[in-house]
Amino acid sequence: MKRLLLLVVLLTLTSGHILAQEGSGHTDTLVITWPPPVTEVWGVGDVLGTANITNMVYFYLEYKPLNDDLSEPENAPWLPATLALREPVTDGVLATLDTTRVADGLYALRLTAATTDNQTYHYVVTPIRVDNARFEAVIARIRAEAGLEGTATQLPDMVPVEDTTPRVTPSGTALNIRRCDIVDNDRCPIVAQLAPGIFAEITGRNPANTFYQVRLASGVSGWASRTVLTESGETGRVPVVNPPAPLPVPVQPILPGGVASSVAPNGMAIQGAAVCNQTFNVQINLANTGSTVSPAGSLTLQDTNISTGTVTFSGTASYPAIAPSGNFVVVVPVTTSVYYGEQHQLRAFTNSREFAITYTLGQGNCASAPTPVQPVRGQRNFASGECTLVISSAGLSATPEGQVTFVLDQTGSYPALQVLSAGGVLWYQISYADSLAWLPSPNVTSYQGNCNP
Repeated sequence: MKRLLLLVVLLTLTSGHILAQEGSGHTDTLVITWPPPVTEVWGVGDVLGTANITNMVYFYLEYKPLNDDLSEPENAPWLPATLALREPVTDGVLATLDTTRVADGLYALRLTAATTDNQTYHYVVTPIRVDNARFEAVIARIRAEAGLEGTATQLPDMVPVEDTTPRVTPSGTALNIRRCDIVDNDRCPIVAQLAPGIFAEITGRNPANTFYQVRLASGVSGWASRTVLTESGETGRVPVVNPPAPLPVPVQPILPGGVASSVAPNGMAIQGAAVCNQTFNVQINLANTGSTVSPAGSLTLQDTNISTGTVTFSGTASYPAIAPSGNFVVVVPVTTSVYYGEQHQLRAFTNSREFAITYTLGQGNCASAPTPVQPVRGQRNFASGECTLVISSAGLSATPEGQVTFVLDQTGSYPALQVLSAGGVLWYQISYADSLAWLPSPNVTSYQGNCNP
């Protein structure tokens, strides 16, 4: 059994778990048993525990960077560490994580599970210190003792020379991954960091070709400036992607005397239908649970595709002062144009508190073409960004109906170059491993855009 290396170095801890609904020989349990609170970790290893509650639809792991005093940054969202996992786990491996994919520092780790009745449950372990520098020092000492100083080292997750998948790595220090492509750090919140020597896959570029959209191994997607990164692989086919709007800096509401605001989200509803590429309003109810008037403040609303962990929308809204035991409803317009027909989660954050609901994004007209293109012998070429395929695992062939020459073994999004009807099956051409490859439509998990022949 793999485990993250540990060293107990901290002094304060907070954790929680749910044990409920005993009956019929079954006990609902949601708990992380490894790593424990007050732990220092580095390397690659398993997170152990149990995720097994009645009517569970899925569970996943999240993390959140902490301040040096162990407090949570204002309105900071939880970032996905894994995709949604649907098989219950009892006293086993919840997921395998690689600490070298985040920057050194203090973190909280959270196990989240959702049920068929839209209830969400959490188990939090905090604080945990990630210390990749110590990991590198240990590797250096082992190599020195083995007489391997001055020789090349193949560290985990380094990209092989022959791999031509488009990727980026920091040119110097840790690379900030942001929510927009405007060169203005105050308007582009940092959602993750990429450590030196670690690579992230390029999934798009902005129209000006000054920023890359990248996806980390944790599933987090964001934007990085090309001036502070090193590129590798075949970048010629990277599609143009329109970035989301900038996320304004939230205001920290503080009561007189420096006490944090008592305002918390306790309800949420979607007005009308949530449809792809059409704006819909989300109502968030805020309650003042304190005994004094709370000051005005702001909240952050985030939309995440559950199957991939991709953040598809972020926005903020302000609220006024709220009387004791009073309520105020905030309305946030939301627009998301990807992953229709799939489950999404809306999460509202304010004052280090959150509330979430799950919904399915309707297709609307996202896959409709105003003027259908007439296929020529069942074949059609796609414009840049017109059709994107989500693939979990599949065999790829050099020609339609040909012998499998490549195997995809992890979920990813790939722009389709063309579609061809052969043998009664639609075959899609993509660029993979510096070659053009074909895969049949039954191996496509989902389609985004106009992918019709």
